[in-house]
Amino acid sequence: MTLMFIVLLVGLGVAAALFFSSKRPLVLPVPKRSALEVCNHCGQARTLLDEELDDVHLNDEQRRQEQSGAVDYHVWWCGYCEDGVVTRNAQFVQTVGVCRACSGRAEQSMKTVVPATVTRGGELQVELACQGCGHLQRFWRYTPRVTLAK
Repeated sequence: MTLMFIVLLVGLGVAAALFFSSKRPLVLPVPKRSALEVCNHCGQARTLLDEELDDVHLNDEQRRQEQSGAVDYHVWWCGYCEDGVVTRNAQFVQTVGVCRACSGRAEQSMKTVVPATVTRGGELQVELACQGCGHLQRFWRYTPRVTLAK
């Protein structure tokens, strides 16, 4: 029992000596800011605008996408140099494609034309509907045969 007490005291003494002999003060690490939270131009902190204020800084296509609920855009604003960065919130991404007419984002929908079976593959009809210009693109995709679980 006495030996354990002595080992404990020596251990605490060594730990205290190391702690107090350190030239660096004990500082907790500061969490890193994301690149969006700091302005590239002036180095000041940016603020994330709320949903009402960020609409002012979106273009027409981005506003339409946000109103449809397909995408959520965020605007990080620097009040010092009045510069903003628009980011697309990935968790709200739906299946989208690129419109051939205006190069905007087009919502993609798929419909099964022929279901896949064990003996033959299936067929899907894919439509890309652009909310920006109204262009509708339609094409077909083919799916592999169904495999049975063993």
